[in-house]
Amino acid sequence: TQQNYTLREIFVNPEHVVMIREEARMRRLNEDGVLPNGLSVDHRFTKLTINRGHTGTEIVVVGAPSTIEETLNKQKQLLKG
Repeated sequence: TQQNYTLREIFVNPEHVVMIREEARMRRLNEDGVLPNGLSVDHRFTKLTINRGHTGTEIVVVGAPSTIEETLNKQKQLLKG
């Protein structure tokens, strides 16, 4: 079966992320040219497991696990107005 891959912007609640791990399979697909154009062969990918109550959802994001962890751990600040 032929699979099509697309890139989309997503918003993730960091409090719901229960696991972060490198996704080597997507890196190989990127090196083989299967993923959308515009990605460097040097890009790394991370799989996030997100808690949904009784089950979890897994999504793959572009970026190294350490970079994704830093991004998720940035402190949010309420806007005052």
